[in-house]
Amino acid sequence: MGLSLEVTFSDSYYRKLGLRSGSNYESALDRSIEHALSEAENVIKREVPRPGHSMSRSVPPYKPTGNLQRSIHKSKKKKCSGELRSNARSNGVLYWGFVQFGTSKMPANPFVTRTARIVAPKLKEYLHEELTSMGVLS
Repeated sequence: MGLSLEVTFSDSYYRKLGLRSGSNYESALDRSIEHALSEAENVIKREVPRPGHSMSRSVPPYKPTGNLQRSIHKSKKKKCSGELRSNARSNGVLYWGFVQFGTSKMPANPFVTRTARIVAPKLKEYLHEELTSMGVLS
């Protein structure tokens, strides 16, 4: 797809914060990423072009089919990471990039960029909430 989250902290960062590495803080970070990823999945599905929304400036006008929107899903393969993926293809080519960046016949519709700008500050909020609930922050 084009949107992924992976956060790691070195032992020196934990020491700087006065925390021990390998403790429940990584679990709090993982839960925060999971929450942000779910939020991102909801946001991106609203941001991606969908049926009924024509890109009239395209030549010929682009008529979204909904395939891209339906194909977006979150993937979490390891702790403290996750990504949104899409397997929507046209002629064997993943086409989210054509929508995101545009082509010579279609203007860009940067739905991934819009989603990242909306969700990035929320990851910080979610982590703050997790650490507050653990009693680490007030």
